[in-house]
Amino acid sequence: MYLTYLLSLFHICVLVTARAQADEYTNDPNIYELTASNFDKVIHGSNYTSIVKFYAPWCGYCQQLKPVWRKLGKAIGKDSKLSVNVAAVNCDKDYNKPLCARHQISGFPTVMVFRPPKYDQTKANSGKKSRHASEAYNGQRTVKAMSQFLGSRLKNYVKKVHNLDNDLVKWISEESGRGKVLLIAKSNSISPLLKSLAIDFLTKVDFAMYGKYNEGIKTIEIDGKQVDIPKADSSTLLYFDKQKDKFIVYDSTEKLDDKSQISNWITAVSKIDPVEGPLSKRGKKLLKYKSKKKIEHDEL
Repeated sequence: MYLTYLLSLFHICVLVTARAQADEYTNDPNIYELTASNFDKVIHGSNYTSIVKFYAPWCGYCQQLKPVWRKLGKAIGKDSKLSVNVAAVNCDKDYNKPLCARHQISGFPTVMVFRPPKYDQTKANSGKKSRHASEAYNGQRTVKAMSQFLGSRLKNYVKKVHNLDNDLVKWISEESGRGKVLLIAKSNSISPLLKSLAIDFLTKVDFAMYGKYNEGIKTIEIDGKQVDIPKADSSTLLYFDKQKDKFIVYDSTEKLDDKSQISNWITAVSKIDPVEGPLSKRGKKLLKYKSKKKIEHDEL
């Protein structure tokens, strides 16, 4: 009987140890559970900003952060509203220890943010890839605080248009060979969601913002042709169809807060697919590093 007790105790210890060693986010559809073999592909291989939790399963503080991390992944992953990767690395795994040592992880959990360099067409054409800059995140470990911080770390590829008669006309007339999306909004600040859309369509679609509503139809001249800008008494997203010399209005939702839906609309009107994000070919390839479970908006 004593032997049976010892065997049972040993069995429990084995189960507890195994559970402690297990990766915590393998089954989470919103979080990348990364290893040394795929870390660079996900973190350094795109123009996305990433936030990474380096952890050990036995760490009590890591366990306290676990539910917050899941909520952060869900908040950012829902409709993919930010061009941000939420990831984790289990530093207790032997094969991950060199990776954790490379990033000088000395305590758990350590939260780091990786920021991509500004896109450079010259470097892109040469095939050179720049590694993302890293910084420790020392702010409040709440979903709101981390989301705001990540929004501030997004690269901006959105042009501010100060007037419709000159700046907008010049911007649309540029022969970039890319599509043109304009947001008319009351605020002059560029939202993280608009920045994220510009990142997803980088090199394929140009984005601009005009921070003042036009209460009536505004007519401008582009390449000698009269073009009407629709009335905008609330935030309005427009795509300029150069072949038809007209603006197409996005009217799929009352609020401009669904990035996936907006991305699908841009693809539909421009016939251009995004180069980043879950709707792109590259984004779909990266899904293999996430759980296959079904994934269950930030307004422009």
